[in-house]
Amino acid sequence: MITAALLFALQVAGSSPATQEAGNGSRSPAGSGAAGEARSTVRDPANKALVVVDAGHGGPDRGMSGLTTARTRVHEADITLALARRVRDALKARGIDVLMTRSKDTLIALRDRGKIANDANATLFLSIHVNAANPRWRNPRSARGFETYFLSDAKTEDERRVAEMENEADRFLDVDAEPGDPLSFLLNDMVQNLYLRESSEFAATVQAGLKPVHPSGLDRGVKQAGFAVLIAAHMPAVLVEVGFGTNAAEASWLASAKGQQQLAVAIADATGRYLTDYARRGGATIGGR
Repeated sequence: MITAALLFALQVAGSSPATQEAGNGSRSPAGSGAAGEARSTVRDPANKALVVVDAGHGGPDRGMSGLTTARTRVHEADITLALARRVRDALKARGIDVLMTRSKDTLIALRDRGKIANDANATLFLSIHVNAANPRWRNPRSARGFETYFLSDAKTEDERRVAEMENEADRFLDVDAEPGDPLSFLLNDMVQNLYLRESSEFAATVQAGLKPVHPSGLDRGVKQAGFAVLIAAHMPAVLVEVGFGTNAAEASWLASAKGQQQLAVAIADATGRYLTDYARRGGATIGGR
């Protein structure tokens, strides 16, 4: 019975038609997010990789904010969108299909971002964010470095803190949490467990790819936590915190065209390497969808 339920869940997750680039409105309506903004297309059945790139926050949710070395105020929503566009272009240059959850300054419900990927039958889900230091740390403005998360129970207080910080986005949409359905929760958990190892491998590949280009040189490691944006994605899925916007030097680099391009190339290269390995294990390939 459980096996049949899992197969049914996988069929539902992978059978919906693809969507074009989402997030073109000013705001995602409550409960409709992806569906209200995406346009259905007919997918070629060949097994080509499709990566969904998710720019964190957007619209009224600016995410974290910080000051550059020039004392210019920067916001996470702006950095993630600019970087996501560059990642999209870098992936396409490598022959990888890309779908963005948002391509403009709009806010999409966290649960709808994963649904966009499911509806498109995507291969991977990559969510881009900017970190913020815990103000209770001894010297929070000196915090620096990069870290990549996959979905699982948080092991440390800081992992829980980062997840709670990124999970606040839906409060801007004035929507209540969806009522719990025990069967839905069970099926979702089973699907997530199926991709747990692959998500961990994807996170490790992205994390390793960022180390040579990141100015801090501080690899904060692969981590795990309960990010709402990853819960609905039924595929290998990661969330990357590309640096600390609360650190003036890192904020300056993250907001610069040079820094964003270095990050985009590194993320695209790492994603390509992971897809090659994933294809060897029976996952989607880069060419021929």
